Amino acid sequence: MRELKVALFLAIRSVARAQLSTSALLVFILFLSFLNLMFITGILAGVSAAIIQQSIESTTSYIDVDPQQAPIQRSFIPDQLDLRSRIETIPGVLATARHYSASGSLAYDRDKNGHSVLVGAPIIGINPAEERQVTSIAEHMVSGGYLDQTQSDEIILGADVAGGYGPSFLGNLGGAKPGEKIQITYSNGVSRTYSIKGVYQVGFASAFAFVSYKELESVLSVSNYASEILVRVDPTYTTLDDYANSIRQVAPNLKVSDYTELLGQIAPITLAFSAIGFVVAVVSVMVAAITIFVLIYVNAISKRRQIGILKAIGIEQRVIIISYMFQSLFYSTCGVALGSVAVFLGLDPYLRAHPFSLPLGELHLSFSALGNVLSISSILLAGIIAGVIPSWRVARQNIISAIWGA
Repeated sequence: MRELKVALFLAIRSVARAQLSTSALLVFILFLSFLNLMFITGILAGVSAAIIQQSIESTTSYIDVDPQQAPIQRSFIPDQLDLRSRIETIPGVLATARHYSASGSLAYDRDKNGHSVLVGAPIIGINPAEERQVTSIAEHMVSGGYLDQTQSDEIILGADVAGGYGPSFLGNLGGAKPGEKIQITYSNGVSRTYSIKGVYQVGFASAFAFVSYKELESVLSVSNYASEILVRVDPTYTTLDDYANSIRQVAPNLKVSDYTELLGQIAPITLAFSAIGFVVAVVSVMVAAITIFVLIYVNAISKRRQIGILKAIGIEQRVIIISYMFQSLFYSTCGVALGSVAVFLGLDPYLRAHPFSLPLGELHLSFSALGNVLSISSILLAGIIAGVIPSWRVARQNIISAIWGA
């Protein structure tokens, strides 16, 4: 304890006597390093969170129930009304919606010359009113309107299917517009003509066509079935595993998946953002460590005589090293404190009030408690190590060499 008090006293004296401009510059560099670390990793985490949230709201919802897979694979879920009513009694379940899934070839006579553009696309049959409770497709119409509950000869197209709404990496109809007609030939050979009611666009997931569930029941010759059931839940009420297990108890023969299993195709994207965030974090910590290392090393070199005198009067080498460790910890703490104020009381509240508007949704900073602890700890630990190494190298000199500056 006495050694710590002496080390702390030496550190306070050294900081107090340091040039104000030098100390301010060091703290400013550490502040920028921490700010860069938190901002970039927060933005990248925010992008990943926005992609996942958009996929949940527009494509998968939180839980997906599919037909029986074993011992015999089924194409449909039978008696979906009764099943959904039982699922909706599970605490935390907010709404359900059933889908019919089909595939087909869409033909559009773009130039009105008898030569149609052909595009393949997944076709989903929905109940428009129920779908509003589970997904956000109705809120992302960029042209025309949403499906009418009473009409069966209308269709809404994803922007990537219709074409003409920005870059598309898929084959499209070349600019199909609301009010025009398209013909669909389903995979079972049934052919129908539809009027385009509207076009929706939701980030990167705009590749579906939606018709009334009654229309697909007619095409598929089924009734009260479902190709899948989407379940919207309150994720704060309990875990997704608990919801999935509760649904499995209601429907033990069906396949139940949560969105983390369904979004496997975007896992590489989120992993890429995580890798970029990790690289940025490492660079920021290295900048902070090198900055402290240089300052402490220069400071220790310039005070070799004082260090030699301290050792001559009985101050042990480890006390001197600890004093420099306290100095580096002080500067690191100041930089982290200023950075935390800038991030958590400045940037984060501002971006939540004024988020970036991107095709994948509203983007703001995203943090986790564990991530914050690791970021702060890494800067502080890097500062301590960067302060100990140079002070140890100087303080280990023998007393005579230190006093004479040899």
